[in-house]
Amino acid sequence: MPKRPLINKKSLNKRRDKPAGITEKVINILKILNYIEQGKYPSARELAELCEVSERSVYRYLNILQNIVPIVFDEKHGGYRFENGSALRIIPIEKKELALLAALSEVISHSGENLKGTFNSILNKLYACAKRTEKQEEKIYHLTTNKTAPQTWQWFEMATNSIMNQRQLKIKYHAINTGKMTNRAIDPYGLIFHDGIWFIYAYCHLRKDYRWFALDRIEKISPMDKIFKKPEGFDMDEQLRKSWMIWEGKQTEVKVRFSPEIAEIIKRKPSWHPSEKRKVLPTGEVELTFTVSGTEEIKWWIYSWIPYVEVLEPKSLRDEMKRDLKRSLLISR
Repeated sequence: MPKRPLINKKSLNKRRDKPAGITEKVINILKILNYIEQGKYPSARELAELCEVSERSVYRYLNILQNIVPIVFDEKHGGYRFENGSALRIIPIEKKELALLAALSEVISHSGENLKGTFNSILNKLYACAKRTEKQEEKIYHLTTNKTAPQTWQWFEMATNSIMNQRQLKIKYHAINTGKMTNRAIDPYGLIFHDGIWFIYAYCHLRKDYRWFALDRIEKISPMDKIFKKPEGFDMDEQLRKSWMIWEGKQTEVKVRFSPEIAEIIKRKPSWHPSEKRKVLPTGEVELTFTVSGTEEIKWWIYSWIPYVEVLEPKSLRDEMKRDLKRSLLISR
């Protein structure tokens, strides 16, 4: 095996702690894309030398790209390659555009939830393209299913197939809230990537209701022979619009008031939720009213604005948050 080039540590250390601007990130990501596409199976060290950055930066770039173009480490060749060799030919954008999107993903990650959701939707579509085979008639995404692959991806492939073919799934599920393990038959309607985790939205025959199931909490999964039908008029996007993010509960109207100190930041965003109603008060305060399915997720969002926010309605949420804050103060003593 040919000897691999060594990193020029002197030049590398000069840039180790230098923050990369968006242009530099785009250039480096484009370099990595080109090098991997050439089939050279570059190691992290070689990519670090190529981009004149630290290996730590290279791993960050690879992680960013992994959200768009699945990249795997090939142990036989000792370097990285695309999981689907034809990925870049299938993705409907140019490499330089792909590099820009990848570089922007870090910036977007610090933006508002609505913007992040829209951007992640774009990345998910590109990721699906990268996973797809070259055959145009092939509609199933081929994901890594070897022994070293995370179990979640195997569950993802089974779930995707069942959603497309409308086949029931049998799962053994370990609920995170109760810690209980249950066997369930579910009708899977859709998949969503939320907060770093893939979830299946499905009708649960055990609970006789709709539920979200985190892929990483599934112990076993297998397709069943039974075919199910989605409710007439069901729309996944419309279903998500009811919640703050994804979790469902009782439809509740929530009204919050933001102080003048933070008002311009709140007004800067056209809307924080599809149901939003906005009122700017003469005092400079801003009142927002939302109608959401369940209050747990919006409660987390409200906490992020303390001490510049007040919950006006419902009283039950206001009281619940008071108790949470009192408990937090007691714990911190």
